[in-house]
Amino acid sequence: MLFGWGGRFRGLRRWTLLAGVLLAMVVLVGGGLAIYAARALSRFERVEARRSTVLYAAPPVLRPGVNVSALDLAGILGRQGYREARNAAAAGQFSRSDSAWEINVAGAARVTLAVSGGRITHLRQGDTAVQSVALPPELLASAGADMGENIRPVRLPDVPTLLRDAVLVTEDVRFYEHGGVHPRGIVRALWTNVRKGRVAEGGSTITQQLVKSRLLNPERTLVRKVNEALLSTALEWRYSKDQILEAYLNEIYLGQSGGSAVRGVGAASRAYFGKEVHQLSLPEAALLAGMIRGPNNYSPVGNPERARERRDVVLTRMRDLGKIPAADYRRARKEPVRARTTPANGLMAPYFVDYVRAELERNADIDLADLHGVRVYTTLDPVLQRLAEAAVVKGMDRLETLRPRLRRKNPEERLQVAMIVLDSATGQVRALVGGRDYRASQFNRAVLARRQPGSAFKPFVYLAAVTPRKDASLFTAASLIEDAPITVMVDGKPWTPKNYDDRYEGPVTVRRALEGSLNTATVRLAQAVGLPVVIETARTLGVEVDLRPVPALALGVFEITPLALARAYLPLANGGLAPAGGVVEAVADDGGRALWSASREARPVIGAPEAYVVTSLLEGVINTGTGASARAAGVPGAVAGKTGTTNEGRDAWFVGYSPTLLALVWVGFDDGTPAGLSGSEGALPIWSEFMRQALDIYPGGAFPEPAGITHAKVDVTTGRRATAFCPLVTTEVFLAGTEPSPCEEHGGITEQVERWWDKFRGWFRR
Repeated sequence: MLFGWGGRFRGLRRWTLLAGVLLAMVVLVGGGLAIYAARALSRFERVEARRSTVLYAAPPVLRPGVNVSALDLAGILGRQGYREARNAAAAGQFSRSDSAWEINVAGAARVTLAVSGGRITHLRQGDTAVQSVALPPELLASAGADMGENIRPVRLPDVPTLLRDAVLVTEDVRFYEHGGVHPRGIVRALWTNVRKGRVAEGGSTITQQLVKSRLLNPERTLVRKVNEALLSTALEWRYSKDQILEAYLNEIYLGQSGGSAVRGVGAASRAYFGKEVHQLSLPEAALLAGMIRGPNNYSPVGNPERARERRDVVLTRMRDLGKIPAADYRRARKEPVRARTTPANGLMAPYFVDYVRAELERNADIDLADLHGVRVYTTLDPVLQRLAEAAVVKGMDRLETLRPRLRRKNPEERLQVAMIVLDSATGQVRALVGGRDYRASQFNRAVLARRQPGSAFKPFVYLAAVTPRKDASLFTAASLIEDAPITVMVDGKPWTPKNYDDRYEGPVTVRRALEGSLNTATVRLAQAVGLPVVIETARTLGVEVDLRPVPALALGVFEITPLALARAYLPLANGGLAPAGGVVEAVADDGGRALWSASREARPVIGAPEAYVVTSLLEGVINTGTGASARAAGVPGAVAGKTGTTNEGRDAWFVGYSPTLLALVWVGFDDGTPAGLSGSEGALPIWSEFMRQALDIYPGGAFPEPAGITHAKVDVTTGRRATAFCPLVTTEVFLAGTEPSPCEEHGGITEQVERWWDKFRGWFRR
């Protein structure tokens, strides 16, 4: 009897132990799965937050003087979803004539533009006369897109019902009924896979497809399918159906366009049809939905016939399920496939977008990790960006046509270019081109390349020379310096700079030395001013790279990025201020609440009169100096600038500005191979092509003359104030109180006797 109870007790203990082990295993496995799912969901949320963070361009601003045709106002409105109509009676419509434009802005007063000669003369918003009107900004990209991806996130309410229905009937008709996994679909897929002896069909729901794209690798294995089902269930528990569908519509891969991977229906609408997603017609919506199964097989560009067949299958499915009436079905089937035969690169300003993403990562004040639907308003002007990109393409093609030796077959070895456009007052980046072809090279030369500026550094030497300092030589625009061969000892070795064409002009004015970019005159000027003073001046302007006090410094023999060099020119362009600049104007949440805004601070770093004098010298560069071809190219108005060339033409630069815009162009080979191009040959034509059109759209006016400036007539041969007998006279600009004494080399006998008498009387009084 005791033995029986003992046996039962031991058996019970074994079962209890086994149950405990099984329970512990369940807890461990369950806990592990829960942790795995939680981590995956956290990763999903981070990706979703980044993908839903949208970058916008700066809003187009309409004001008197703007050229509406050159601005492409109709194109801007079209990209915003506006439609041209006779009277612009409904919101989202506009009308135009030779004398007026009417824009019916949704949720705001109607905008009326009075136009004369293609330029805006007056603006009204409703019944009120206004000086300017800002239109809604264009969407640039998603902040979470990978390099080379084209993503334009859309909100689910903006997706037309026709497109939603087309996707659901094609990919997951029971999406709103299941919990992330559809058992019937899985059974069907398993049966197909068993019959074929391999994983041939997935049976995936929309939720599973989203999980597969966001969280898992594309490998088709049983383990991955289990993970997919687990994470899909977790995703359905965490998010609503509408949230999942919105994420899916922004995630799906829809082929290639212009060398970029098209992700999401927003990007696909622009890439294939040139319109916003809410403008899609029924045939276009069905075509996009049909592409999901095979984006390249059913591409309307690469395979229009197969795309049409697939579209018609989707339309039939929509009709059969009662999503569209039979009449709409018949009309849609008759429509031909209309898509861009040569799709443009859907990425606007890809180098700029990459730079914005990097700045968002670096800026500790902007934390987007836990926020959804954030709107980042950048400083990019889409009109100027398009002008810059077009000028770069035209200019580089021209260079290689005129100089076939510069052409390279290997895309990685091609002659390269960088261009930056800044707002002269705020320093904000308005346009940026980091290379010839983003698809071939994503290296952003405008921001990251370190190159020698060459003669583009000279304005800083001349600024140091005309700035008054205690116990330092002061030069004016009329001061004479010698342009002749010079040898300077550097570390015990002779250094002999030469002029670009190895020609020398003898005594020249400071103005002429800068206008002609005369090397030996500039070296003499730097030696007279003092190299430490030149370095201090460059530092004041924001040049933070290593600068050594050697004579070659005056000729720009050090390395700097194009963006840093452009920013150093800003105080010359705007009257002595160093603005905060940047590429992000503001950040707002999904409801429009401001999360962060850029600083508008601008520090005075040099005197406004000194900046004006140097700007006057640089105006001379364009009017009569090394930049004179800009005028021949049609660049209008007040502009100033400087060419830059390094040894053997490795680097060709031009930095130039108007009162409103500053633009820099660099041309050269990435590996430093000599290109044999001067700044006026390589960079200036691109700058001129851009600036001519930009100033036609946004006229710049004249450089404002500050207090503390005077003008005087001088003899250019002596640098002295001109008399009635001086043969070569020009009007020169001076800091007040620095005007030269009268010329003593020219004049009649009476004037000479008077000067001798004045000298004698002054000697006698001592």
